[in-house]
Amino acid sequence: MEAAFAPAVAAGIPWAAVLGNHDQESTLTREEVMKYIVAMNHSISFLNPPSTTAPMDGYGNYNLEVQGVASSKLENKSILNLYFLDSGDYSTVPFIPGFDWIKPSQQVWFQTTSSLLQ
Repeated sequence: MEAAFAPAVAAGIPWAAVLGNHDQESTLTREEVMKYIVAMNHSISFLNPPSTTAPMDGYGNYNLEVQGVASSKLENKSILNLYFLDSGDYSTVPFIPGFDWIKPSQQVWFQTTSSLLQ
């Protein structure tokens, strides 16, 4: 895992990550993988939104706002919002084989968050 993020860490560049379908295929659980990523140098990733009170499926669901450049008319204004959603690993539904998907709890969080940012 270190090698995947090494260039950004070595350069001191802030970086973010999200989990995909194969990230738990090691000795760590999905939660442990995301906690490890969150603790890495220069990571601006989150385990899950800090303001969420309702349970949410997955780990690494969060958003990052990109603000305008200092001393510009867009300073301190949100110009871009990036959403990170854990897509899960494998389906747990017996008649749906293959990979998992974004869950309703994540959709609700996305819709609520995006409406608050408008």
